[in-house]
Amino acid sequence: MKLVAKKDISECLSAWSSTYSILCPTLKEQGERVYDTFDPATFTLEYRKLPMPLKSSFLPQSEVIFTIENGNFTPVLNEGRMLIFGIRACDLMGIRQSRSFFGRDLDDRYFRAYAENTILVVHACSLPQNETCFCTTTKSGPYAKQGFDIQLFDMGNDFLVEAGSDIGRELTSSRHFVDFDDVDAQERFSKIKHMAHNSIPVVPEVTEAIDFLKDSSANDGVWNHLGSKCIACGGCVYVCPTCTCFNVIDSATTKEDGERIRTWDTCLYGGFTKEASGHNPRSSQALRLKRRHEHKLLYYNKTDIQDALCGCVGCGRCSDYCPVHIGTLEVTKAIVDHIY
Repeated sequence: MKLVAKKDISECLSAWSSTYSILCPTLKEQGERVYDTFDPATFTLEYRKLPMPLKSSFLPQSEVIFTIENGNFTPVLNEGRMLIFGIRACDLMGIRQSRSFFGRDLDDRYFRAYAENTILVVHACSLPQNETCFCTTTKSGPYAKQGFDIQLFDMGNDFLVEAGSDIGRELTSSRHFVDFDDVDAQERFSKIKHMAHNSIPVVPEVTEAIDFLKDSSANDGVWNHLGSKCIACGGCVYVCPTCTCFNVIDSATTKEDGERIRTWDTCLYGGFTKEASGHNPRSSQALRLKRRHEHKLLYYNKTDIQDALCGCVGCGRCSDYCPVHIGTLEVTKAIVDHIY
């Protein structure tokens, strides 16, 4: 166990930036906080749950995955080394679940290239980030149990440092990280975790809704009502750490050359499941909304959820940003209440 002063973090990131591209919490001119390239002038430790998850660092919103030039096929693979600082535990769980999905049945070399070249530094939560956090319900937070290189626990002026990999131990061997040899170190460490966990209340409607879905006792009127409200903006999908749907587009750059582009897509769009025949097995917004939430809460591969509760990591962003208020928290409550 080690200790690092908060005032030294920026200097650590500056040192690491000679080897890695650093992505970290950044304060913008209008006061918003986002993940952006490290700049000592705008780097901040004063942030809560950031608007966007980190999936775009592994699955970019739009990327060329291969090119054809003079008849030659060339995959476009990420070769840069990146370090992401300040990840919340729920977002790390999203990365872990997505990595399992992209490597389980058929290895996705593009996702793997990003994952294998990225160092993950988690900033464990000591308090709820806002009123929509429910990571303790989905067993994805408020601190990471595995899958990280470094994890930081807030102790006021300092961070208690946990290394989770060999590279993490190497990065925390610099002069800024001092050994924490206090005789009650482990007891204090356990207390920090316990207090953090107890600060985020469990939301019983989430697990109750899963039970309703399992025994098919959920009222379909819920989906009809919520489907009539959904405006199919795709916002919930784009801010979700575990949504991985994509489309591919082949684009000609010349008569003989071209490229394939992978872009984000969403099951909430009407054309997502439309077949070549013209038939759409999910022809209504109610059916599409139902399928999305069943995928998160019920129909998932056990391997992919990485010891979490389900395919939802409890970040609450869908509830934060849905303009018509039908995020996971609202959906599960509606299922349990049988109000439609």
